[in-house]
Amino acid sequence: MLMKDPLLRETQIDLMVGCLAYSLVMELLGLVIMPDRLSYSLGLLLGTLTALAASFSMYLGIMHCSGMDARSAGRKMAAMSMLRTAGIFLICAIGLLSSRFSFAGILIGLLGLKVSAYLHVYTNVYITRKLFRKYL
Repeated sequence: MLMKDPLLRETQIDLMVGCLAYSLVMELLGLVIMPDRLSYSLGLLLGTLTALAASFSMYLGIMHCSGMDARSAGRKMAAMSMLRTAGIFLICAIGLLSSRFSFAGILIGLLGLKVSAYLHVYTNVYITRKLFRKYL
């Protein structure tokens, strides 16, 4: 059963906007600092897309599991967490084995989810509510 929670939806939007804003800043810094700009940019894009997919996966998991009993919800969340972790390891392996994608760019992109989680309160107040005022 899918439960709808407007606060959860708003938090998800905050995480996604924060992740994209962080990645934009890191892209600008990387274009100045990194010697192989294309590889860095592709790695950052891949890492950011993976972080956004992980965030959306967590959102869907919480929505699906909020209507379940504790045991079933725990199992489903554990399975989804293992799937996300496997996906992140796969993306990191691509960065290590490929010269097209910078491993540093991928890691920086993946860290966007963590940074956006820490800064989500500020993202909500200063960015999300102003951009999506009529939708929230």
